[in-house]
Amino acid sequence: MLSIGEHADLYAQVSGSVAYTDNLTLDESNELDDFRFIVTPGVLLEVGRGLTNLNGSLSVNYGLVRYADNTVFDTELWNVVGDLNFNGSRYTAGVVGGYVEKQQNENDVNADKTLILQKTGFAGANIKYTLSEKFALGVKGRFDNITYDGGDNVDRDLYTVPVDVYYELTPKLDATAGFRYRQTDVQNGQDSDDYFYNVGLTGELTEKLSTTFKVGYTTRDFTGGRSSEGTMTLNSATTFDATERGTLRFYLNRDFVTGGTGNSIEQTGVRVTYFYLISPRLTADFTGGYTYGDYQTSPREDNTWLGRLGGSYRFNSLWSMNAFYTFRDNDSNTNGASYTENMVQLGANFRY
Repeated sequence: MLSIGEHADLYAQVSGSVAYTDNLTLDESNELDDFRFIVTPGVLLEVGRGLTNLNGSLSVNYGLVRYADNTVFDTELWNVVGDLNFNGSRYTAGVVGGYVEKQQNENDVNADKTLILQKTGFAGANIKYTLSEKFALGVKGRFDNITYDGGDNVDRDLYTVPVDVYYELTPKLDATAGFRYRQTDVQNGQDSDDYFYNVGLTGELTEKLSTTFKVGYTTRDFTGGRSSEGTMTLNSATTFDATERGTLRFYLNRDFVTGGTGNSIEQTGVRVTYFYLISPRLTADFTGGYTYGDYQTSPREDNTWLGRLGGSYRFNSLWSMNAFYTFRDNDSNTNGASYTENMVQLGANFRY
């Protein structure tokens, strides 16, 4: 829409979608089916154009959400996200921040016939410094403030500081050894401190296979005299270029998380996504996932399945459209916590 100087561009953008779901609030019984309409105008500022050492972006979007039958859930959602990155001769550094609103119930939320509005404000910074020809040091920091409107959710603050040492195995592959500290402060609940000691790999294993992989052990300490918990922790994201047109992405995770009501959950998950380029303008994708949630202070266990089939088509540099079908199923041994949802969505995007 507008060029600013030699290294910045301002875009106007708008997206819209219509979706049908047979279980809007993810209830075990008394499911509500409805059509949801979303129109999201916004602006995007991009700085750098890849021509300078300093690059960044700022996206501001305002979503208007309307429902055909359950108009009590009509709302507006703000989404403001920005980042700025600098590449120096011996170091890279960056900052990120934003504010995101989301209207959607989660697996562990005890919400009956209602929708939860989640508001997240966050800020973070990172730096990676080359110490020698083979060694580098990376330090990150992030703060998240999460608040809720509705349901039995509790507000919380998260502070995360990971530190990693990188050793160059090949020009494209590093071995890592690291430590992550994470503090979770739960409003009117039990706070926790997590300590994750890990080793891993990051970079290209082969010409077609790349990964970021960390494995280690996490201990979670609680305030108030509650005994500590421990678990093997795994975080990995792997990409495989299966064919010239097909890309496979494989994710594994096992870690402690804090649920919407403040409870401690040991969560183990796997997700696979396959992207296929049908033509230069038409792409298709399929995602399958499974997550097991073990609640640490109760006998509750959740088995959550996800399936998604979608596609997108780009008409030109301005217009694109997308469509997808999503299936979600949560099988829980706790009354009222299981659900099944089928959703179909059709959307379009415009950027000038």
